[in-house]
Amino acid sequence: TTERVQIWLPLLSSVSFLMVKAVKKLFGFGPVATVSIEFNDMDTRRVIDMPAKDDEEVQRVPVFRGEEAISGRIVITPVDGKRFEHTGIKVELIGQIVLSYERVEKQDFTSVVRQLEPAGEVSSERVLEFDFPTVDKQFDSYAGLNAQLRYFVRVTAVRSYASNVVHEQEFWVENDFPEPESNNGIKMEVGIEDFLHIEFEYDRSKYLLNDV
Repeated sequence: TTERVQIWLPLLSSVSFLMVKAVKKLFGFGPVATVSIEFNDMDTRRVIDMPAKDDEEVQRVPVFRGEEAISGRIVITPVDGKRFEHTGIKVELIGQIVLSYERVEKQDFTSVVRQLEPAGEVSSERVLEFDFPTVDKQFDSYAGLNAQLRYFVRVTAVRSYASNVVHEQEFWVENDFPEPESNNGIKMEVGIEDFLHIEFEYDRSKYLLNDV
């Protein structure tokens, strides 16, 4: 009896997996397309390894200046050569602050949307160009333990009766700022009178993100 159970359990698991896969295909669940976002001038643009958390892979992302245009192309390829319908394809450039403490909070400070295609159908590989010539990117990208300032391009194929096709691609922003005319040290004192006295002394009043 034990040997029969040991034989049947893997078989049942395989059958269950195939049934779930078949149901997903039948009702349109699961990915219907693969999407990639490619920035222009990648052969000459500097790239960096974006810091990642423990459960994330390190991403190599291109570096842009705040005044530079963000442009490139989007490649949408249906899975298994099948087609899918959509009510429109849009691309967004988003600047976002992410705070990770007890819960994750996200706040967009820049968001620009471009409509790429009206409602239609994708039956074969589709290549779409995008261009954001003037977008406010005044803040530098930052990736810390509990805070992150990120920029990314997001493409969305909106679908009425199924999950949207969504893909995001990060990029890094660095700005050149002039050295401050005055950057003197500061000193702070805190405590409780006649009980506790603490002094904080800093050699500068302004720091770069790389100094943190």
